[in-house]
Amino acid sequence: MPTAIWGEPEPERNEAYPLATLKQLVHQMMGHFAAQGACLALYDTLLGQMVIRLHVRLRNGGAGGQPSLSLSTGQSGAESVHRVGRRTTINLQDPSSSAVGRLKRTPGLQEELEDVPPLPGSLFPVGSRYAPGQDLIGYTWRENRSCIMEHESYVYAFHGQHKTPLNLDIRPYWYFAAPIQEPPLAQEESGQRAAPQPQVLGVVVLYKLVPSPGFDLKQRQEVHTFTERMALYLENHRLRQIQRRTSEHLQSLQQLSAIFPSTVNLAYLLEQVYQFTRRIVDVSAMLVTLYDRDTRMIYDVYAVCDGRPVEGLPTESVEPRTRRQWWRVTQEEKRTLLLSPAHLRQHEYDELLQGVWGDQRQAESFLLLPMKMFNRVIGSVSLASQRPNAYRHEDIQVLETMVQIITVGIENARLYERSRRLLRKARQREESLAAMNSALQSISLVLNVREMLDNFVRAVANLVEAEIGVFFQLSPDGQELIAQAIYARSNKGASNEALSFMHADSEKERELIEMIRLPFKGSLLERMASEGAFFYLDGTLAEELAQMASEGGAIFLRETQIQRMIMIPVQYQTELMGLLSLHTPHQDRVFQPEEIGMLLALCSQAASAIRNAQLFEQIQEANAELQRMNTLKDEFIVTASHELRTPLSAISGYASLLKRQSARATPQQILRFASKIAASAQQLSALVANMTEAANMDALGRKLELHPSPVELRTAVQMAVSILSINIEQEIQVNVPEDIWLYCDPQLLRQVLTNLLDNAAKYSPPDSQIEIRVREMTLGEVPLPEEQVDHEALIEKGADLPVAVVSVCDQGEGILPEEQHKIFEKFVRASRTLTTPVRGSGLGLYICRRFIEAMGGKLWLERSVPGEGSIFSFYLPRTSPPPEVREQEEESASDHDEPA
Repeated sequence: MPTAIWGEPEPERNEAYPLATLKQLVHQMMGHFAAQGACLALYDTLLGQMVIRLHVRLRNGGAGGQPSLSLSTGQSGAESVHRVGRRTTINLQDPSSSAVGRLKRTPGLQEELEDVPPLPGSLFPVGSRYAPGQDLIGYTWRENRSCIMEHESYVYAFHGQHKTPLNLDIRPYWYFAAPIQEPPLAQEESGQRAAPQPQVLGVVVLYKLVPSPGFDLKQRQEVHTFTERMALYLENHRLRQIQRRTSEHLQSLQQLSAIFPSTVNLAYLLEQVYQFTRRIVDVSAMLVTLYDRDTRMIYDVYAVCDGRPVEGLPTESVEPRTRRQWWRVTQEEKRTLLLSPAHLRQHEYDELLQGVWGDQRQAESFLLLPMKMFNRVIGSVSLASQRPNAYRHEDIQVLETMVQIITVGIENARLYERSRRLLRKARQREESLAAMNSALQSISLVLNVREMLDNFVRAVANLVEAEIGVFFQLSPDGQELIAQAIYARSNKGASNEALSFMHADSEKERELIEMIRLPFKGSLLERMASEGAFFYLDGTLAEELAQMASEGGAIFLRETQIQRMIMIPVQYQTELMGLLSLHTPHQDRVFQPEEIGMLLALCSQAASAIRNAQLFEQIQEANAELQRMNTLKDEFIVTASHELRTPLSAISGYASLLKRQSARATPQQILRFASKIAASAQQLSALVANMTEAANMDALGRKLELHPSPVELRTAVQMAVSILSINIEQEIQVNVPEDIWLYCDPQLLRQVLTNLLDNAAKYSPPDSQIEIRVREMTLGEVPLPEEQVDHEALIEKGADLPVAVVSVCDQGEGILPEEQHKIFEKFVRASRTLTTPVRGSGLGLYICRRFIEAMGGKLWLERSVPGEGSIFSFYLPRTSPPPEVREQEEESASDHDEPA
């Protein structure tokens, strides 16, 4: 027997029909036609099939009847399984038991009825579905006329000839099936013309469980009276349902009408539309589309898919040419569109059935309602359902009324939103102007370049709400961009941890910032900076640039998680001064035109401010240099007058003695006077030579001419010691291992060693010791003072670079702490040494430091304690000995290994 199929739409609930009344009428028919059983099938609009709603038998089976089954209520198949065993008794003696109880009672109706449960093998089980022409019910429906047949004919017609075998719990002898036709009045009310064959509302089947008498032709005429009465009751019940549903719809429309004028929140309004629509019809998907007549663009503003709102609708609008079908239906035809997508053979409406609300091409029902405002359409409401015939004529009328209400409300909301948006833009414009004015003041009122750049980066980052801002200044040679100022709005995320030094105040932190360098000359930055007023650097371009950048620049580009970084050239007239970069890690942000305009204006003002600050700083530096030179000049005059006067006085004095005593002077006296004159002349020559060398070092653009080569350190130390040991009274102790080779200029190394040893001898007691010691270590292990650490050298050369640290230790008077930081400057000597017999120009340490730095090393005061002595140290890179030296060492080693 036909049954329900999984996955198909569920039939309408039994409560949609007056089953109690219909059971009473069926009972009357059974009594009139002497039938022992009957079933009633009604047309289900959702399924488009006849569904058995009622199946009853007389309890005692009638005269000679067969045993009947246990009883159940007339529910659908799914429900009746759980209600087997329940019995329903209709008491016809009580007029209040049903609507027809007040009718004239038909004789023979005192017998009780039982509901036949839909068990396997039962005849016409409740809940079974029949298509036109299927089984006796479908045949009667299709033919639209009553039918009388015996059981054998029934089996042969519908279950014979290799059809489904029939295993019944009972065996009727006669069947009498009659259609329940729609009353003519119902056709007139619905606006339909009276058809030759009225619409069939249902089919009633009577059957007898006794062999005779059967149904005759005369009864075919009498059955029309009973079926017409059933049709009237069904139509009456349908009209009452329509009236009740219309009343509910009107009440909901009144509530909706009250909601829309009271709020202008478009999202809330559309949610209320969806909830209202769900109460009216079945909705599996919904889409609200608006057309903005000002911008002439189409927006999908609200969508529901599979009963859940779609989050994150695209904010971009589309042009009408991309939605041609929507434009044709709503703007040109301006009509309501109702169709069944699952049964369409052509793809004419695929555009309407796809999009942000999913793919609705397999939906059973689709309805598009244009949102009309006078003679124009401002949008549409599209509905889809998985049920066939989900949108009936009366429901569409209610939905059209709803659309009229919401169209006015949405138009008001859009007008309010437009006014609010204009007001918000005006307020934002005022706030932006105030922020720009504040930013310009923070830039223009500062003449310190560093402070001004910090203010500039901070102001623009806060203005456009970017998390990280950096200003890169173009190097003097134009080869690279050097970071000068970094600012972050928060300290969240790995990007900010990587730039934890960004608010740098100390010189060391400034040096770390300046280590962030990006290639410019010949790179993509130069090309993009020359093409427009601004450009974006995405993750791919950032990685390409990182492969060309220094280590500091590569770390910045990779650790700050750049997805899209805006870079704006900062130009003064036609000169490029640098680039301003702004971005937020992990965000692919595109700045709005008004934000770009503010940034360009600030960069233009910043360029002038930067140039003014640079000029002011140059003037300050020039004044400071003039003051320093004036101070040095005074110090030089004092030092020169003191230091040069002493050897000149000796030369002049001994020359006068020779002149006065030339006649009586002995050869020994002449030799002593000449030696004193020669020593003073040598001292004077050394002073002049140091002054000349220092002057040459400071000459503009002059570089030291170096001739680097491998130099054995021990040999160079011994040569310097042999030169000095003749004229000094201290003992020089050399602790220098062999086979330490330095890569440097031999002449400059010997001069440095000589100057350091001479400086130590000058300030050490005659009977003291001067020690030269050497330590082998790497560049990262060198104990440099904090201010002498060269971070750039550590990155470029590597912390594992092998170096040799040479230290000169004396036991002299030491240097006071307040004077230690300036002893490497020109013409600087300890203040107390001017009154001592120690002579000097104050240029020795200055010259030594310049020589060591030119050879790639560092010279510093490692330790100095007043009254105990000082230690001066320098380091130079180690290297391998020359090939010829290695060959000699190998030959010497082989000679020693030969047997005697």
